Formats: sequence, structure tokens, C-alpha cells
Amino acid sequence: DGCALFWRRSKFHLVESYSIEFNELAQRQATQVLGMNPRSEEGMAYLNRLSKDNVAQLVVLELAQPSMSSRSNRDPINQVCIANTHLYSNKDFPDVKLWQSWQLLQELETFVMSRGQNLPLMICGDFNSTPDTAVYDLLSRQAVHPGHPDVNMNNGDDSTPNILPDAMSINHSFQLGSVYHTVMGEEPKSTNYTELFKGVLDYMWYSASNLRPLSCAPVPDEAALTKHGEALPSTQYSSDHIMLLSDMQIMGGSRPPS
Repeated sequence: DGCALFWRRSKFHLVESYSIEFNELAQRQATQVLGMNPRSEEGMAYLNRLSKDNVAQLVVLELAQPSMSSRSNRDPINQVCIANTHLYSNKDFPDVKLWQSWQLLQELETFVMSRGQNLPLMICGDFNSTPDTAVYDLLSRQAVHPGHPDVNMNNGDDSTPNILPDAMSINHSFQLGSVYHTVMGEEPKSTNYTELFKGVLDYMWYSASNLRPLSCAPVPDEAALTKHGEALPSTQYSSDHIMLLSDMQIMGGSRPPS
């Protein structure tokens, strides 16, 4: 599934840009980390389970007009890292979505930490995961519960290869908040509204230590969504997903002690 990131050139300058191919990460994980032979039965089952052609994008943007420093903010933060992704859509593969989320967070940790821990981060996209999934738990709580069904997909079923490590290893160090949950007190009722599915799949996550959501656009209610048809897309809404929109504030940084 394709992704795109756009920015207003009068507001931001592009500093860095990278793409993440989950297929490539699966190949690297199988051969370099787990020591699998990709042509063996085990290796092929592992890669077949994970190779779904999903991608993520990563950019670092710099403010075109840097914020002024002050006594309380001697070293203002003028850059922000934005990640965008579209995870695998099949509801019968929650383990794959969890693996993709975990790998994305691992890649982002390496990237952000190498550029200083104070780089603000936003992770946006269609995660194809509702708030009761392990993907949501991982993003919001930094870890997953070992007893979560998404972590225990095979449960003795040899037809489903175990692609996940021990649940205690599925974690990350970011303190992330969900924009809509923070501003509205809960996730929207739906961000995807079709005849077969109505629920939340899309999120905007932010690093709570240096970003603050000031507002977010309300998601239209069901009456508005169905005014021109029973489901989306419609003549009014060109996508089956609903746009998420937020005003974000970059919080001031301070120089670390030398």
C-alpha cells in the first residue's frame, strides 16, 4: 500500500527523507537476526507470513522561521520527525500488524536516538488496528501483555508460523500519546466507515515530552457521514477513511548539561 507525505514549503524545509520497506526488514530479521535460511521450509514460511508489501515513510522537517529562544528555552527545537505508515489490512493477521508496528518503532528509535533524544516525533497512518489490539497497546503503553490473543496466534497450530519474539521483547522507549484521545478524552467512534466495517483504524501519535496537541478536528457524526449514502466513500467523502487533523505545538527544549 502506498503512502505520501506533504508539507508546506513556506513553513518547513526538508532535512532528511527515508522509506522503510517491511519486506526488507523481514528478510533482514530472518537471515541476520534469526539465522534462518530463506530457502528452508521454516524460512519460507516466516517470510511468506511477513512479506505483505507494506511501507513506512520518515522525514525530518525544519521550521522555515525558527522559534526565538527565551530564558526558559535557551535551545529551541526547530525540527520535527514525521513518520507515516499503512499496515497490513487483513483482520486475520494481527501478528503481522504487531510485528510491523514493532519493527517501525525499532527503526524510529535508532533514527531518533542517533540525532539526539529531543527530536519531536509524530507517527501517523492507517494502522488497520482497533483500540483493543496489541498494536494499540504497544504504541500507547510501550509494551504488550503476554496473554493478549494477538501475541499468541499459533497456540499449537503448526500451520501458522510464529513470527513474533517473546512478548517481553516487544517494546519501545517512546512516551507516545494519541492526539485524539488526548484532546477529546477518547478515540473517535470511527475513522473508517464502510458497509462491512465501522471503527477506528487510523491514529496520530506524538512524543509527549516535546509535542502538545492544541486541538483536533471533530470526526463527523453518523448522520453527516450517511447523508449522501449508506457508507463511505460517497459524493461528499472521497475516501472510506475520515481525515484526522490536529494543531500541534513544539515544546521548548533546553540544553543538556555538559
